Amino acid sequence: MNTRRKFLKDTAFATLGIGLSHHLSLAQTFNPSGTNLVSQTANPWIELSANAYLKNVQLISKMAQNKPIMAVLKNNAYGLGDVQVAQILDQSAHIAGFALVKDERCLALRGNGVSKPILLMGDFNEDLGMDLVNNAIALSAFSLESSNKIKKLASESNKEVLVELYVDTGLGRMGMPYSKGIGWIKELVATPNVKITGLFSTLTTPEDFARTQIQRFSNIIGQLKDNGILPSRLHMAPSLSLLDLPESHFNTVRPGILLHGTYPLSKMDQAKNVPLQPTYRLKATVIRMEKLRKGDTIGFSRFYKVEADEWIATLPIGWADGYYSGAENGAKVLINDTLYKVVNVNASHCNLSIGPEKSVVVGDTATLIGPDRPEITPEGFGKLAGGHNYLQIQYKESIPKFVHDEFL
Repeated sequence: MNTRRKFLKDTAFATLGIGLSHHLSLAQTFNPSGTNLVSQTANPWIELSANAYLKNVQLISKMAQNKPIMAVLKNNAYGLGDVQVAQILDQSAHIAGFALVKDERCLALRGNGVSKPILLMGDFNEDLGMDLVNNAIALSAFSLESSNKIKKLASESNKEVLVELYVDTGLGRMGMPYSKGIGWIKELVATPNVKITGLFSTLTTPEDFARTQIQRFSNIIGQLKDNGILPSRLHMAPSLSLLDLPESHFNTVRPGILLHGTYPLSKMDQAKNVPLQPTYRLKATVIRMEKLRKGDTIGFSRFYKVEADEWIATLPIGWADGYYSGAENGAKVLINDTLYKVVNVNASHCNLSIGPEKSVVVGDTATLIGPDRPEITPEGFGKLAGGHNYLQIQYKESIPKFVHDEFL
């Protein structure tokens, strides 16, 4: 057996050596009773609320006129744990399936008990092709080269190869250009063992051009129908278009950031009408408390200068862990029901200004992102740090995740 394939089978299929913190099993990950305390060795860590996720997908489906959802869990669900989030959403009747961009992550979901359909939106390694087929992972045909790989795989397989057609309607970075027509699709459909299960595209942000893309997508659908080709799943609406362009919904929507209770833009009218819930808390334990003197500075670049004697707390999380470095421009952190300003972020640590009194001690728990206060919700963080809402969810896979029915 190919060494790479054997390695993947030994890791991704067993207990998910990449991305599932501390090799947690499904039983260990879920916590109906709320008694699964965070490991004392985890610092920092992420806590997920299963009920918040399930309520969010119900609201998202309602926003989309009850259309089913293909949940985009790319980039390890923005660092929140693709397996953990998929295990939660696999329970929901509103979820039609999951979309990822890496072949290994698709297999990791299936190897950890996720049963709903899975779409690989990106390329696949030929060494993993048969594993993808055997695990009913739908492959994307997004170029002539990818179509040829799929045809070759189908010729070697004794099972149907599930395929979704990825058409580029104007994004320009992925998908078969719509201008090439449907000749390549007809060839793929005629290939034995190939089953076309969907057609999708990706929208740009400007609404006027997005509408042009929607028309192009509709034209492709019409051409396919004229040739007796009827993909069952039609989708192109990401989170932003799901909110702003109802005509982009087709028969399935494809949100990503909305699943986690975060809107794609910091100021959206829909946030007032659709109360999505933040689904996670990013937490850490204070590891150092020291009183700095007036004139002292923090960091290699001496970013923060102490104007008067004050206590400074250190948390063991920094930009190398995915915590946004711009947090030092005004973001806040919650400790013991009090908000403290972030004054420095480096690769491995961040520092908080506690003030002239020692109101925090080593061992106290800090919540950097969470639903507890408006200032530390994803939107609140984005506003204070001066960045968009995607900045606060790009955490590294190494941060442990703990799932509870409700936040503790």
